[in-house]
Amino acid sequence: MKRILLFGLTMIFGATAFAQDLPTNAEPGKCYVRCTTPDVWKNETVSVQTAAAYSVLKAHGPQYTTENLTLETQAASSRLEVVPAQFETKNVEVVVQPASSRLEIVPGKTEAVTETVVVQPASSRLEVIPAQYETRNVEVVVQAASTRLEVIPAQFETRKETIIIQDASTRLEVVPGRAEVVTENITVQPASSRLEVIPAQYETRNTEVVVQAASSRTEVVPAQYETRKETMVIQPASSRLEVIPAQWETQTLTYVKGVSAPSLRVVPAEFSNTNQTIVTKVASARWVMGDKAPDCEDTDPNACRVWCYRNIPEQSVTITTRELSRAATAVTEPCNGGNGTGDCTQTATYTKRVLAQPATTREVTIPAVTKTITKTVMVSPATTRQIPIPAITKTIKTTVMVKPATTREVTIPAVTKAVRKTVMTPATTREVTIPAVTKTITKTVMVKPATTRQITIPAVTKSFKTTVMVKPATTREVTIPAVTKAVRKTVITPATTREVTIPAVTKTVRTTVMVKPATTTSIAIPAQFKTVTKTVLAKAAWTEETTVPAQNQTVTKEILVTKGGITAWREIDCKLQQNTMLPINWNTGSATLTSKAKSIIDSKLMPILNKGISIALASHTDSQGSSASNQRLSERRAQAVVNYLIAKGVNPSQLTGKGYGENRLTNRCADGVTCTAAEHRANRRTTFRVVSK
Repeated sequence: MKRILLFGLTMIFGATAFAQDLPTNAEPGKCYVRCTTPDVWKNETVSVQTAAAYSVLKAHGPQYTTENLTLETQAASSRLEVVPAQFETKNVEVVVQPASSRLEIVPGKTEAVTETVVVQPASSRLEVIPAQYETRNVEVVVQAASTRLEVIPAQFETRKETIIIQDASTRLEVVPGRAEVVTENITVQPASSRLEVIPAQYETRNTEVVVQAASSRTEVVPAQYETRKETMVIQPASSRLEVIPAQWETQTLTYVKGVSAPSLRVVPAEFSNTNQTIVTKVASARWVMGDKAPDCEDTDPNACRVWCYRNIPEQSVTITTRELSRAATAVTEPCNGGNGTGDCTQTATYTKRVLAQPATTREVTIPAVTKTITKTVMVSPATTRQIPIPAITKTIKTTVMVKPATTREVTIPAVTKAVRKTVMTPATTREVTIPAVTKTITKTVMVKPATTRQITIPAVTKSFKTTVMVKPATTREVTIPAVTKAVRKTVITPATTREVTIPAVTKTVRTTVMVKPATTTSIAIPAQFKTVTKTVLAKAAWTEETTVPAQNQTVTKEILVTKGGITAWREIDCKLQQNTMLPINWNTGSATLTSKAKSIIDSKLMPILNKGISIALASHTDSQGSSASNQRLSERRAQAVVNYLIAKGVNPSQLTGKGYGENRLTNRCADGVTCTAAEHRANRRTTFRVVSK
């Protein structure tokens, strides 16, 4: 009872306070909203040093370069090399019996030979070879070649103009050619001639024939020979050179291999860490609207609420910083000498060969090689003597031609034929004038005048069979063979001698001949070197100092510019008191704002919120899908608009957002009702209205 009484007193007090604070001089028909000005904050960027600047020392040791040192390990010298004598092995033909000849008797031949005796000598008779004719196809022109003219029409194009649409032009008409028939005589077989033969005349005579000719026979006297012995050199005396090698000795020498130098060692810098606290937002307070009383019957969502002015604690950030305690230093380290005396030079040894005695040569003699051979020599050549044999003869009858055969020529007249052929007079053209055509709108202009082209009409020919003499008649001499008679006679071929060459008898002996004597050549042996690596100090040890700049961290802090909490009445459009449509086209099942939706929010809501007016956002869905999923989707969409406005700098106390899912449909399209897409779209909406604090 006390709680109800206290709440009633509070409501009376609130109503009295609001009634006393209503705007003065209000105009009829206007609407006003009570606004509480929000706190105005600004962001200020502060740079905090988190690490002090310091120097970093980097020690660089001594730098060395490597040089190639060339050491002579063997002095230059020369060596003797024998160039051997050059020998050539030749096959020498040794004549052991000189060439000669012997006479050999070729006995005479006595043969009984059947000899054909001409009893009637060969003659000839003339035989006529008739003239040769062949039938050919002769092309006779019965109509001469001509031409006809064909008209190529003029070319026109149409142009936009006021008066003339076609210029005056001309066209060509063809005047046909004329044809005449002419009769012409053609020789189908030219005139020729043939030959007739007059035979030859013969008579018989007696002839003396030798049936065995005179001859002789030969006898041979043989040649005389003797045998002799002979010595020959098959390899002449020569010499060869032998080399006595050079003598060497070995020496050990010392060289500087490298040097060392002092180095530097860096003692690093030392740091210490500290913490620094930066206030990013000072303590403040703001009005917060409490929950609505459960027994409040007022439909105004802002009625029956308690407003509390709550403290907002300050916000700060702790940053860790580094401070330099001790700077870096460099310490010199002595060089590492290999001998322990402080001398940093490094040495090494190498071996060198030196010539003690040069090479020489000595000559060795090679004796000659000989061989004994036997050969046969001719003392007296062969000779011959001749014995004569007389000839034998016989008488026979023969026929002799007294007068040869002759010919006479018989003339054959030519054959002709009459042929009709057509002669053409070529066609011509005449020009016909075409008058111009006129019209008010279009005009046809001749681009190219008519021309003619000449079409060749080939000549008309006719084929006739004609006989042409290819070869005139001639005579050929037909040989009449001689009439012979076989007569047996003895032919004695006299004996002769032929000289038969007896070739020389040779023996092939292989002999070695020195072409070039042995010599020595001095071959230079270059000095031998060894390349060793020598270390040379290029730069002594040094330190490099690098300054590490101080490190800063940027911290953003909020500073209160103007304290809020002042209430005032502002005039608004009365329509904003009811739910006003926010035309956002949400993607199906999505609560993400598109760039177009953000543009709508910027133009519709930001001008109202910038005046300090508070608004209430409501999001609704259609009945498609489950009721629970639609409720969650509508809440996400309402919260998405609230989050976007807060990100744009709007005070959260000016915004309330709530999702109603499918609980407040604007039409009949509940679950189980068939509706169009447009009807469902009407239920998918986001609205806002102005509320006062």
